[in-house]
Amino acid sequence: MERGPYDRPPEGPGYPPRDPAYAPPPEYEPPPDRRFGVAEVVATLALVAAIVAIFLAIDARNESGDDDQVAQQVRQETQRQIQQIRSSLGQQAGTAGARAREAEREAEQTREAVSELRSQVAELRGTVSTLQSQQNEVRSSLQSQSDAIADVRRSLPE
Repeated sequence: MERGPYDRPPEGPGYPPRDPAYAPPPEYEPPPDRRFGVAEVVATLALVAAIVAIFLAIDARNESGDDDQVAQQVRQETQRQIQQIRSSLGQQAGTAGARAREAEREAEQTREAVSELRSQVAELRGTVSTLQSQQNEVRSSLQSQSDAIADVRRSLPE
């Protein structure tokens, strides 16, 4: 049986050998979770204020053609929004400060309680030491009495 051109095995080694310095790409690591912090809140509020100011400017320009009046209204609205953002941040800072002071008070109370407990433990250790020495004295006394009783029994006639 005669073989066709596709039935023959390929000539040569096939695929070229792989470069020994080749390293596969590193595994994919998802980006860390992001939180929406104070800076993002302030930026968002500033963006909202800017959008409101633009709409006010457009509205004012439509109502009156005076550019100075439009600019003044935009400045006033921007200043109002900035003051609102500052007061909001001030309130948040005040709340955080109050929480920090409360935590400091609790920490001080805990330190005082720990100090009191340590003094009580030291006092109890002293009491235990005293009781141990009294116990040793009683044992010693009982041992000497037991020895004396044993001597007396040995000296008695039977």
